[in-house]
Amino acid sequence: MRVLKETEPVYDDNPKHILSQYNVRIENTGESMENLLKIHYLLKHYPDIALFVQASPAFCCPSLVTEAMAKDIEINTGVPIVSITYDGTGGDKNDPIIPYLNYLKKGQQAQPNKKSS
Repeated sequence: MRVLKETEPVYDDNPKHILSQYNVRIENTGESMENLLKIHYLLKHYPDIALFVQASPAFCCPSLVTEAMAKDIEINTGVPIVSITYDGTGGDKNDPIIPYLNYLKKGQQAQPNKKSS
């Protein structure tokens, strides 16, 4: 018995096209490429996503590459990205998320900056 009674998501968009929006080639395999594909499909299947939070350990190379692409990701998707780096020192690492949560809590929606295809 299915609990959610939802259809299975389809993952059949051309990865070459998805990645080309970020000047990434299909041959550039790895976590950063996978993050771009995950973002694409998350938005395809859940279009009401209003914020991405990238939580990563300090000095994690793939997360640094993805963080460097954050501006392009936001331009292409219209969804802001907040990066949180956990370095094991404690502190209030989640504080950068609060302004976004307050903005969304007031019922305001960010205006997408999607590029036209």
